[in-house]
Amino acid sequence: MQETAHPAILNREEPRAVAEQHFARQTALLQDLANYGSNLIVRAFNSSPKKMVDIVVCGVLLKQVVAMVDATEVLLAAGCGHAAFLPARTAFEASIYADWILKADSERRATRYIVANYRDERLWATRTIPGTTEEQAMSRIASILGFNVHAKRPTLASDARKHLAEVNRILAQPSLKPIDLEFTTTRGNRKRDPEWYELDGLKSIRQLAEKVGRLPEYEFFYSKGSQVTHTGSYKDHIRFRSGQVRLLPIRHLADVNMLLNFIVSIPIGTFKKNLERYRPGELNAFSKKYLEDWREPFQQVTSVKYKF
Repeated sequence: MQETAHPAILNREEPRAVAEQHFARQTALLQDLANYGSNLIVRAFNSSPKKMVDIVVCGVLLKQVVAMVDATEVLLAAGCGHAAFLPARTAFEASIYADWILKADSERRATRYIVANYRDERLWATRTIPGTTEEQAMSRIASILGFNVHAKRPTLASDARKHLAEVNRILAQPSLKPIDLEFTTTRGNRKRDPEWYELDGLKSIRQLAEKVGRLPEYEFFYSKGSQVTHTGSYKDHIRFRSGQVRLLPIRHLADVNMLLNFIVSIPIGTFKKNLERYRPGELNAFSKKYLEDWREPFQQVTSVKYKF
């Protein structure tokens, strides 16, 4: 028998109705931003030299920003303002990755991003090949969980060996091998690989945001997204009132102003930088699009006040 949600904790209808009544223009704005971005991905890539930097910036990072705008719109329309900070945070990360790659040494930085992905694939392959140090560590964890990764997939080890051989073949290519070695050297005796941007001497997302001139966004918006992601604030979930603990509803739109400032500014900035690199002739049309279609719903957001 299917459970019925507690009406005070998980009310789906009321927040959805509030979003539809007061934020229809903003959800339409997010839809239009996602629509525009989906077309820009193709236009920008088709106008590029189609090198590694173009593949990563257009095909991965720009696409990720658009995907997260789309996800935020879905959550906002459903009244899930709190949860919507997760895709907004993710969009910010993708956008500053793109900024860093485009800032300088673009082909090399994009290649580092790809090599980091292949090295991660190599790690996961070795974790399923009996006899490796990585597999022994993973097996200890799996045994604690009572889970045998090979029981339901007898070919897993042989499949992993084939995949490992393919990954090693790719990383042995002249364009990738020096960067693969760079990761190994930088890692040293650490237990994990460095992030791809750490090869430039950066130690954190914060430093990366600072280097691309977006530290204010990081401090004000990204920190909120991190709080939501890591359950960093009890006030997102409870209030202490008159000697009582009050539970907040799961769906609400209390921080919708901050959310919309965050998730709208990210794609606009990312779209502009992609146009500057790949489609500069469209910049005037882009500015007109912003002024005519996006600026007003972006700047005129209704405040929502709850008596939590």
